Amino acid sequence: MNPRPQSRWWARLVDLAPALLTTVAIGAGPAATGAPLSWHGTFALGVVLGGLLLVRGRRPVLVLVLSAVALIGYQSAGLFEGGAVWPLSVALFTTALSRPFPAAAVGTLTLVCSLSLQGLDASETLARGGVELLWLALVSAAANSWRQYGRWRAEHRARLLQLEQTRLVEQRLIISREVHDVVAHTLAVVGVHLNVAVESLDDSPEEARAALRTAIAVRNQAMTDLKTFVGGLRDVPQHGLDSVAGLIAQVEAAGLEVRYDAEGDPDGVPAAQALTAYRVVQEAVVNTLRHSDAGRLTIRVQARPGTLAVTVADDGRPAAGFTEGHGLTGMRERVTALGGTLHVDAARGFSVRAVLPLTDHVTGLAP
Repeated sequence: MNPRPQSRWWARLVDLAPALLTTVAIGAGPAATGAPLSWHGTFALGVVLGGLLLVRGRRPVLVLVLSAVALIGYQSAGLFEGGAVWPLSVALFTTALSRPFPAAAVGTLTLVCSLSLQGLDASETLARGGVELLWLALVSAAANSWRQYGRWRAEHRARLLQLEQTRLVEQRLIISREVHDVVAHTLAVVGVHLNVAVESLDDSPEEARAALRTAIAVRNQAMTDLKTFVGGLRDVPQHGLDSVAGLIAQVEAAGLEVRYDAEGDPDGVPAAQALTAYRVVQEAVVNTLRHSDAGRLTIRVQARPGTLAVTVADDGRPAAGFTEGHGLTGMRERVTALGGTLHVDAARGFSVRAVLPLTDHVTGLAP
């Protein structure tokens, strides 16, 4: 079944039901208390008030005013004595949803006019007026509660939409960082080995072939990582500190001398911190291969109680006019997300130092 016609049918039923209930209640309600059933009195008033309710959604204030005028007219003619407020309950409720002050004013004025027309003594006027005023207050309170509930629902939906948008932005940041880390590292390493192959092709074919084999191996590993990443974004290849050895092998194959020092218990580092530390080393290696003429690279991992410190430094020339690119920005976001700090220094070669708290609590984006 098409949901749109069903929704329209349900909306029409919701609009029609209060009109029918009002017609029946006003037309037959007084008869339940022993009052005579008058076709040109109570029943006719019920038809008038119920018919006006059919357009209450478009003109709520006008419907309320006309209903009050009709009710007072019937009471002044002696055709209806059933009450001054409850026959207007639906019209009052509808108007109070958007215009609470006019609803209260029309309801109070109608009550005063009705009591004055009935010619009751002071005690009866006080008793009946108190009951009618209480009903008016209940209708107004119900309308106010429904209005507040509607606002809460609108705000709740807005918050959910905002959270969803924030989650999507975070996911895009995560994806962009992962793709950058894989692609940038691969291009840097492959570029170095291609340069080595070109320079040694004539003088040392074996060295050129070895460089090309390394470039192909790095490329194949990157393709495997990307396929795994794209095939299941929730199952991104989770490198750790044990994967640093693979980076060292690639850097040494590119002709750099590497010194790697590990202190403490790197194997006991939580997965989030281990992955971030690996990405810090990877990005630092990429910067060294791309922008430095360094011949030596030092990598130090210190897994102390409560903190993990990672330092990567090369002996290249100072970088003039150094600015952080997307890679370093992503690296800083990763470290900050885990409550850590990152320091980058390009004054003497290129060095990066990240300090991460060893806790599973993440204050920002997950890596």
